[in-house]
Amino acid sequence: MFKSLFKKIDEALGHESQPSIPPEEKFFSNVVGYPDIKKLFMRSVVSREPVHILLTGPPACSKTVFLLEMLEGLDNAYFIDAIGASKAGMVNHLFESDTKYLLIDEIDKVKKSDQVALLNVMETGILSETKVKKTRQKKMTLWVFATSNEIENLSKPLRSRFMEIHLDEYTFDEFMEITRRILTKKFRLGAEISEKIGNSVWNQMQSKDIRDVLQIARLAKTLSDVDWLVEVQKKYGRKKDDMD
Repeated sequence: MFKSLFKKIDEALGHESQPSIPPEEKFFSNVVGYPDIKKLFMRSVVSREPVHILLTGPPACSKTVFLLEMLEGLDNAYFIDAIGASKAGMVNHLFESDTKYLLIDEIDKVKKSDQVALLNVMETGILSETKVKKTRQKKMTLWVFATSNEIENLSKPLRSRFMEIHLDEYTFDEFMEITRRILTKKFRLGAEISEKIGNSVWNQMQSKDIRDVLQIARLAKTLSDVDWLVEVQKKYGRKKDDMD
């Protein structure tokens, strides 16, 4: 039924040295804790019928990390950061691709017209769009996994289509463990610079958002680079009040 579903799982299960580790722990290896939620995600992905899950909770509770793990491990997956979504829009991409797993970070920021189209395809399996007396439709089977900080901005019908899961905020130690796992694996950074980035983001930038860690990691080559990048963010970056 699923021809090439879990690239990441297939690779992980090939290592017989750790047979006791559940598949969901291997798949979500960068997520600290939440073993029951990891299992729920795995069951949802292999379900015969689409299952839609919405992760809610404050920043720094690994909502985005769940989606990034799925993007890396699943075929036919498409990730959208709703804050920085392009003008072409989510709906246009769905029409032009064979997306099966739609991963939406901060779905509450998705524009209203896209929320309506998303609700329709989740309810009926038909993607529809009308522009200037021109309508196009596409039949598709779509699993939607999303995160949201402010679920009140979602329409009630759309919210009702999701299985809603609330995550609690991570502690500092858990945040640092996530940082170490992701940066050593994804960016192949050493332990010292990974620790430096995590500590600087949490303590100096006063951010608990793993996306800030990733932004610094993409540019930092040395420990002094971390200091410089953090200072730039503190001086010119978006302030907390601007995000409220």
